[in-house]
Amino acid sequence: MSAWFLYLIECRDGSIYTGITVDVAARYAVHASGKGARYTRSHPPKRLLASVEYPDRSSALKAEYEVKLLSADAKRAYADGLASSERAPGSMLKISERVSIPLGEIELNAIRAQGAGGQNVNKVSSAIHLRFDVGASSLPEFYKERLLKLSDQRVSREGVIVIKAQQSRSQEKNREEALKRLQELIAGVAATPRPRKATKPTRSSQKKRLDSKTRRGAVKALRGKVSD
Repeated sequence: MSAWFLYLIECRDGSIYTGITVDVAARYAVHASGKGARYTRSHPPKRLLASVEYPDRSSALKAEYEVKLLSADAKRAYADGLASSERAPGSMLKISERVSIPLGEIELNAIRAQGAGGQNVNKVSSAIHLRFDVGASSLPEFYKERLLKLSDQRVSREGVIVIKAQQSRSQEKNREEALKRLQELIAGVAATPRPRKATKPTRSSQKKRLDSKTRRGAVKALRGKVSD
């Protein structure tokens, strides 16, 4: 099975076009020649912003849908994030296949842990206190809006995520745990809930319910006093 790619193109009018393909270079050439999508025929491409690989067409389509929900500025930030992660993967916290944030935007401080842990707990700063300013970060606006609307005690009124990790006696393990929690929190807001559709009970389900009530009523009727 061949890999599929999600790609973003900046058009000459400043708008962003998003699509999927199995060959980014060839597809961009088609867009540039004026024979691509209807949108790029009326909005000529200026440059290829970024692309990311997916294992199959289904995954690429889902990613395309999510990116198309973003504003033009958020799409640019997303493309910049992809480019940054490709340049320096070790300095980025990967949120998803499409979004990463620089570790420099995350404040990590070692503090003394609380609670049980023996003498070591009071002598070594093994706990990790993490702070992440959502508003000042390079996250796409889509993520920022959802994070700031979260009803979560880890997100302060100022829009700062605060996480404390102290489960382990190892500072490095606590650091990994704090980053993992931040990653899960941010990734969790990306999921788009499916719209709920009102449904009506089927005729057979209504019949079963009424038959059950009839049988139950007959059983309860037998519990009355026995008269001669």
